[in-house]
Amino acid sequence: MKRIVISVVSVLFCAALMSLACSCKEDEHGFVVPTPDPDKEQEKEENGDNQDGENQNPEIASLCNPEDLGQTPMIIAYYTENSSSLPDPSCLTHINYAHGRFVDKETGDGGIWIEKPELMQKVIALKEKKPTLKVLLMIGGWGDKADGFSQMARDPRKRTLFCQSCKEHIDNYGLDGIDIDWEYPTAGPSENGKHPDDTKNFNLLLKELRETIGNTKIISYASSASGKYVDWKTAMLYMDYVNVMTYDMGDPPYHNAPLYYSAAITRSRSADQSVSLHFAGGVPLDRQVLGVPFYGHGTAPYDDDVKYNKMDEIFSSDKYAGKNIRKWDAVAKVPYLVDESGTFLLGYDDPESVRHKGEYVVQKKLLGAMFWEYRHDDSQGSLRKALCKAIYGKESTTE
Repeated sequence: MKRIVISVVSVLFCAALMSLACSCKEDEHGFVVPTPDPDKEQEKEENGDNQDGENQNPEIASLCNPEDLGQTPMIIAYYTENSSSLPDPSCLTHINYAHGRFVDKETGDGGIWIEKPELMQKVIALKEKKPTLKVLLMIGGWGDKADGFSQMARDPRKRTLFCQSCKEHIDNYGLDGIDIDWEYPTAGPSENGKHPDDTKNFNLLLKELRETIGNTKIISYASSASGKYVDWKTAMLYMDYVNVMTYDMGDPPYHNAPLYYSAAITRSRSADQSVSLHFAGGVPLDRQVLGVPFYGHGTAPYDDDVKYNKMDEIFSSDKYAGKNIRKWDAVAKVPYLVDESGTFLLGYDDPESVRHKGEYVVQKKLLGAMFWEYRHDDSQGSLRKALCKAIYGKESTTE
C-alpha cells in the first residue's frame, strides 16, 4: 500500500524560499507562505481543482446497496499481518486486511493466498461485537511481492481463477469484499509483467470480478494520488469506491501528505489536487475516500520512513535535541520538523493535520477517509480518534 521513498535532501529549498521573500508573507510560525502562482492556478483549473463540490456523473451510483456498502462516512483502517494486537473498531467503519498475495507472483497464476489467515479471522470476528463493521481483503501492494496482476489480467483463464479465488475467500471467511491494490496498471516498482494493455485488462478484470462475487459484495481500489493508470469512466461501472492514496506525494524530507498546495511541496501535488484529478477523470466525490498516512518521511537524523508512534520519543529524546523543532505550514495544513537553523528534516501528520483532513472529508462530501496503517498510530490511538472526531463529532462511529 505504502511506498518507501528514498530520502533526498534538496539544497535548493531554503534558497527558493528566500527568493520568494519579497512577494510572500510569514505565518505565525515563521513559514513562508507564497502568493498565488498564476501558472499554478491555471493548472488547478485544468485539473478540476475549482470544482464546486457537486458530484460528477450523479447517475453513477455505488453498485452495492447501502446496507451492503456499510456505514458512511467511512473510516477505513488498513491492518496488516505485521500487527501484534487486534484493532479497536470503535472509531472505524471498515477494515481492509492485508495482504492477499498471488500464489505465483511471477505468472499471476494459481489464485490468491492470505498472509496469516488466522489473524484475519480474528479481525472478522470483531463483527460479532460491532455488526456494522465491514472487513475486506486487500490484495496486492507496493513492491515485487505484489507482482502478478498484469500477467493475470491479460489471460482469461488466470483472470477467472483469480475471481473464483476471491469469491472462495469471501464465502469461506465471511468477508465483505475485495480491495484491489494493483500499483499500478502499466506502471509500478517492478519490471515484472507490466504491459501497455494493463488499463484495458484491468477493466476486464473488474467486470469479471463483479460478475463473480455479485452486487452485494464491495469492490474497492487503492489509487495513485496522480489519478493516472485507470480508465475511471469504465472502471467505476464495476467498483464501488476508490481509496485515493494521498500520501508519498513529495520528495523527502518535505511534505508527505499536504492537504493544500504550499511552498514546501516538491512534486506539485496536494491531497486537494489529487481529489480534483480523480473527480476530473470520472470518480464522483461521494465515491472517493481520502488517504491519511500515519507516518512521515525524513532525512538524517531521522529515518526515511517515520511512524507516528515514534513521535513521542522524537520529542523527548536527547538524541534529537535541537533537531525536533515543530513548525506548522498554515497553507498545507501539516506539521514538519526543523533544526535550529530552520532546515526541513521531517514531514509528517499529527492530530492537528488529521483533524483538518477529516474536516475536508465532511466539507467536500467525500465518501470518507482511510489510513495506512493501523499499527503506526500511538498507543492512545491519537490519530484515528482525531480523524473520527473530525468526521463524526466524537471519538466513535457508533450511533
